[in-house]
Amino acid sequence: MIDRDGVPFSTVDDVELTGIEIGEAVDHADAPRVAAILVGAAVLPRIFGGHMPRSRWDRLAWQDVARLGTVIELRVHADDLDGVWLERWFRDRVIARIPGGRHAPE
Repeated sequence: MIDRDGVPFSTVDDVELTGIEIGEAVDHADAPRVAAILVGAAVLPRIFGGHMPRSRWDRLAWQDVARLGTVIELRVHADDLDGVWLERWFRDRVIARIPGGRHAPE
């Protein structure tokens, strides 16, 4: 995903749907709808094992999506969203300490 300025934001970890119940037949007139995109640190449990509790995922409202394609373009700035706190922390505490880590690659 990228924010409104074209800055990479995160990856989609899961999608929250509305209009569907487990075990219920799906009526095409009332098709499920995307309510939110779930983002977070789901990659860590994939590497180290276990699973990420849903309560730890950040929800990105579907209304914040400007364009859907290979890359999801958002209507908002990434810094205004809670879903980037881990990436900001990692950028500021780890990547910034690597020589050359404070600027874009050439």
